[in-house]
Amino acid sequence: MIGAHKRKAIFALHTAGIGAREISRRSGLARNTVRRIIEQKGQTPQTSRREKFDIDAQLLKDLYKQCDGNAKRVRENLVEDRGIEVSYPTLTRMLRELGLSHDEFGPPRSVVAATQWLIQITFGAEPFGILKPQVDDLNTLGVLRHYVRNGRLRERKKAVTILAVFQGIPISTIAKCLHSQRGTLRAYLRTYRQSGTQGLFGKQPRHKVRGDCRDTQITRRILEILHQKPASFGVNRTSWTQPALRAVYEAQYDETVSQRTLARLIKGAGYTWRRASHVLTSPDPEYKEKVSRVLRTLHSLGSDEMFFFLDEWGPIQVRKRGGKAYRRKTDPATVPRRQKSKGTVTLVGALSATTNQVTWLFEPSKDTRSMINLIEVLHNQHHKASRLYVTWDAVGWHSSLELTDWLDAFNETSRRRSAGPLVELVPLPTSAQFLNVIEGVFTAMTKAVIHNSDYQSADEMKSAISRHFRDRNAHFDKNPRRAGKKIWDLEFFRECETLESGNYGKW
Repeated sequence: MIGAHKRKAIFALHTAGIGAREISRRSGLARNTVRRIIEQKGQTPQTSRREKFDIDAQLLKDLYKQCDGNAKRVRENLVEDRGIEVSYPTLTRMLRELGLSHDEFGPPRSVVAATQWLIQITFGAEPFGILKPQVDDLNTLGVLRHYVRNGRLRERKKAVTILAVFQGIPISTIAKCLHSQRGTLRAYLRTYRQSGTQGLFGKQPRHKVRGDCRDTQITRRILEILHQKPASFGVNRTSWTQPALRAVYEAQYDETVSQRTLARLIKGAGYTWRRASHVLTSPDPEYKEKVSRVLRTLHSLGSDEMFFFLDEWGPIQVRKRGGKAYRRKTDPATVPRRQKSKGTVTLVGALSATTNQVTWLFEPSKDTRSMINLIEVLHNQHHKASRLYVTWDAVGWHSSLELTDWLDAFNETSRRRSAGPLVELVPLPTSAQFLNVIEGVFTAMTKAVIHNSDYQSADEMKSAISRHFRDRNAHFDKNPRRAGKKIWDLEFFRECETLESGNYGKW
């Protein structure tokens, strides 16, 4: 409900000549809402509430169980089959009052649960048995199954969308799992309801429903062999090949399987040749404790406290550099391998977690003294704050005795004079650069003003870097936003157990 004062303020802005788009940006309301308030001249409309609607409780319980917890299908049954007109919010309120909103038949509503369900449908050995109660036509189920396993990307998304809707997963959740627009998925569902699989996919593939049971049994046996080492069966290899897998299968179960069938079943089960990825692991024995401390500090900042991500950049030689850019295919750019350096540039920077502002200094080298200089600048910039938290990578000069002794003396002076904030270090674990948000800021700066550059001096490069950071600070000054994304999501760190092993490439 939009208050009367806000409505009058929006209408006052309109009468002052400000457009609906700008009013929407300032107020945080949708443009259609702003236009509706302007049409009402800022007045609160008088609405009359209908009398409370009531439906037999036993009927709702029976329909809820029959529809496997899908409230949308319960409403469709009431409206289309029984002629009972009821809005969706009213129906969900009634279901909550009856204690049915979290029933055992409820479909997976969270993105995590829906993702797990979709993975089971796509890669599981026997995933389609759970769908047969929702899909009456086995031929339709066979078509959807074929496209989930063997279709192109768009066809797989269409089939998965229909199966997920059968399961009762909301369109918004499906869109997040598939990284698609909700309108696109609704169009898929609308096409299926109007024309079935023929209209959704066009020409239907050839499939055999009667062979599903045998294929499932063969797939289960193949996966059992695939999950063991070849040496266990006397094969002198470290990884499986299709001929070796086929020979072991025929020897174990005394039945033949063609090369084509073997390849189809392995592909249908979601297995393919994948190269092992080298990941950066953290050898820090206090990894979890340090990460917990960083997150706890970041999420419990007071109104007069600030948190900074610190890091160094460089040294970078001033010379002609390459990079990606729009060019003709017939006119490729070239960069000499051997060049005479025109100087070097090194800087240290700090990124505020709450204001997204960058503070930077150009230094002759990366060492303890450069970090001390940056901390002093931050102390002077935020003199009215009570405490400055500083986090950085676990390199040698970040934990040197010179730095810790200086910081103790610096804080003691601040306490004695009762002036200026105290500085507290919150170190990151070893090999955990993904937690240092300023790394991304430096990467963006490098792509913007260093790649494809040909500066003639170090001062010219420094001027371009400074201008980039000033423009960035001005942007976030006009458009406030916290620095970082996932680092503010505590649930992400609780659910992702692989972060400690460095599997954070999809941040």
